[in-house]
This record gives sequence, structure tokens and C-alpha cells, in this order.
Amino acid sequence: MHTIIRPILAAAALIAVVPAAYGQTSMHVTPVEIALLPRFCWAQLEVPNAQGDDFRIRDCGPSANHYCSALIYMIRARGHVNKRGRLDLLGHADVDVKYTEHAIADYPKCSIREHVAGTRAELDNLMKMFGAKRSTAR
Repeated sequence: MHTIIRPILAAAALIAVVPAAYGQTSMHVTPVEIALLPRFCWAQLEVPNAQGDDFRIRDCGPSANHYCSALIYMIRARGHVNKRGRLDLLGHADVDVKYTEHAIADYPKCSIREHVAGTRAELDNLMKMFGAKRSTAR
């Protein structure tokens, strides 16, 4: 029973302290969305006490900050009820993932390289499933 209570309490604590953080972004990220994001996005979103290497993207160059936005768009797309809204969100995610892929290309020690590749595969599957076209933006 303790193994299930600890994660619930941790999530509740995060949600209790995050309101100040998600107001800092133009995307108006909710505490639930922050809890669904990988920890390496938390410093960028100014989550309280999110300090140290586990909470930030490392060795990827200055333009990798678009990746967390892509993940937020994907979270929102999965929960969107109408097809048009879902396709719009997937399109935004696609642009941000593509931007990140190009941004980290010259950074072989980028800490999120494998995560980005996994997200690209998942995003391509979602886009194919819902009939979206991949972005031609660079």
C-alpha cells in the first residue's frame, strides 16, 4: 500500500506548489500537464525546487527549449475531443519537434537525443492515425 501512496502524495505536492510556475509560460501549462512532462522540462517551466541536471535539458544547444512545448502540444492533442483541434495541436508539435531535431543535430552528447527520437516516432504514428500531414517547415 505504501508504494501507491508515495507517488500520489508526490503528485499532490507538485500540484500544490506549481501554480506559480505555470503562470510564467505563454502556453498556460497546467499542473497536471507539468506532472505528465519529463522532469527535464521542469526547470524551463520554473517549477519550484526544480534545480539540478535532472530538471533541465543539457548539452543540446540554445534552441532545444522548443522540445518541451512539443510535448505539451502532444499531451493536449491526446486529450482533445474534436479532430480539427487535435490535428492543429499535432501540427504544432510536429513543427517544434522538427525544430528540435535540427537544433540538436550538431550536439552528439545532447541529453534528450533518444527522447526526441522516441517522440518523433510516436508523433508520426499519431499523425498517420489521425490523417495529419507532416510540416514542411524547417
